[in-house]
Amino acid sequence: MLVMGTEVAAQGGTPRPAPAATSFSSSGEAYFEFMRARHLQEAEDLDGAMAALDRAAALDPASAEIQAERASLFAQQNKGVEARNAAQRALAVDAGNVEAHRVMALVLSAWSEGAAPLPAGETAERLRSEALTHFEAITAAPATSTDLNLMVTHGRTLLRAGRFDEAATILQTVTSQAPYAAEPFALLAEAQAQQGKLADAAKSLLAAADINPRYFVSLGELYERAERWAAAAGAYGRAVEAIRSPTRELRLRHINALLKTPGGVGAERALNALTPLLASASDDARLLLLQSTALRLSGDAGKAASVARQVLAQSPNNVAAMSALATALGARYQFREVTEALAPLVAQPAIVRANRGEAVPALLQLSLAYQQLAQYDEALAAVAAARAALPSSEALDVYEVQVLLSARRFDAALAVTDRMKARTPDETQALLLHARALVGAGRGSEAVTLLEAAARQHDDDLEVAFGLADAYVAQQQYDRAVKVLARIETSGADDDRLLLRLVSVYESAGRLDEAERRLRRLIEADPSDASALNYLGYMLADRTPRAAEGVALVERALKLEPDNPSYLDSYGWALFKQGRVSDAAEPLGQAAAALPANSVIQEHHGDVLAGQQKWTEAAAAYQRALDGDGESIDRARVTRKLHDARRRR
Repeated sequence: MLVMGTEVAAQGGTPRPAPAATSFSSSGEAYFEFMRARHLQEAEDLDGAMAALDRAAALDPASAEIQAERASLFAQQNKGVEARNAAQRALAVDAGNVEAHRVMALVLSAWSEGAAPLPAGETAERLRSEALTHFEAITAAPATSTDLNLMVTHGRTLLRAGRFDEAATILQTVTSQAPYAAEPFALLAEAQAQQGKLADAAKSLLAAADINPRYFVSLGELYERAERWAAAAGAYGRAVEAIRSPTRELRLRHINALLKTPGGVGAERALNALTPLLASASDDARLLLLQSTALRLSGDAGKAASVARQVLAQSPNNVAAMSALATALGARYQFREVTEALAPLVAQPAIVRANRGEAVPALLQLSLAYQQLAQYDEALAAVAAARAALPSSEALDVYEVQVLLSARRFDAALAVTDRMKARTPDETQALLLHARALVGAGRGSEAVTLLEAAARQHDDDLEVAFGLADAYVAQQQYDRAVKVLARIETSGADDDRLLLRLVSVYESAGRLDEAERRLRRLIEADPSDASALNYLGYMLADRTPRAAEGVALVERALKLEPDNPSYLDSYGWALFKQGRVSDAAEPLGQAAAALPANSVIQEHHGDVLAGQQKWTEAAAAYQRALDGDGESIDRARVTRKLHDARRRR
């Protein structure tokens, strides 16, 4: 029927009272035909009912009740134009006729919702606005407060008109009176979501889904909007279980939410959900790429790479497959293999433009891999390829600066950050990058002045505080760095990065007890915090006589991330500090091969090689240390080691 019904109507409507005979100017025959029409409607003889109403209208053409009844019957027969005309005739006689207003409101709302083609010259917005005037005309009528179908339609129309507060008020009344109907809860959830009340919207959708499981899909979508992936996966999972024949798309949304759940905790369930789909479509690229992601998140990066290669064998230019392969390789710190997987994109701008959403992040991933290999020109070329696809993207300036900083091209970095600051003078990111470039260029005092001013202006900005602390450390003003970070710590900021930054400052200042205390706090809170385990183990081995304890801590970190080259370096260095040179050679060799641009790792490897009297290899490692990122090394000391190795060679 034209008048859009709801699940509420199926539970029974409100019977209309018979009009009093005195309301008809020709009370006898007209009233008789009117009541006959009611009787025929109940018997589902709509044609007979309309004929009776036509006779009643002919006998009493001035009756608003008869015209309103005709309007209602036309609406039931999907004759919207006739229904509106009859209702208008009723209102011309009696402007307050409740039934005529009700029919007008329902018919106009149905048209605005697309239940039938719009009348010529009308728009959905105008019809919706007119419908709301009719709803408002009968809001105070006693029968309206019990006509739940009418109230639901009123709420839906307000919702579509963007009047969310009013819609929510009406729909809350409906849900309290009709807790058996799912649709009012779903509409209420939509209104609450538009109000920004996502928690309330989730409760309303859960109530709808408990009545009708198809609303679990809407609940999953709501959780997606809030990036509550575990909750979204739960909602989609319940939909898959409850719906008799869940669609492939619903199953894939469930799998995608599982894969986006933080910490990879949904990976195994995603693999299980993929199994029946892959059984019937083993070559489906979309399924295979989801499987690759699930395998990587579950810890099997090698198999994840194999699955991604399977897709590439079928479709060599599949950008999503290139990215999946590179991500799996990156999880094992195989940066050279990452560049081999993604380098073809730089030479294929047409493919990049056609797949910007996937290709640009892949190019930035390629740039990062090149940086790890100290191939800075190639890293810049990857950023340039991304910029060619997104020429108006200001975010790419950040990536370019980061490459230039890694390459120690500080003057070039300053030129880019000057441009960024001029474009967005109120943003702090360009300022922070500019300060890092100043420090690298040997202009640390300028960086401090710049960041002190920024800290006064943005006293609650954690990143500015970090930047200022780093600038103080670069100037060896450790007490000032501690003061900046300690002030944030005492303000109650709960951020593990803050603790690690404080640890770094305390270590640089030689206050190792303070550094150790905070690291142990992190480990106590999370015994699987591999970063804290590695940091403490390395510090104990490098800066104290407790190398054996350091080895044990780093071993715990390596059990969690066995391929991490930074942890392998810590492990090898801790063994070396114990005098176990032969044992240190293998882990330090692996770390040095994975991160050739990391100056500290290359120096450590050089020391082990020198300890084995492999002077040629040691000299090469020291040279890589000098050519690398330059972080945390004493260049004069490394230079002396290089000359000594060359002399002994």
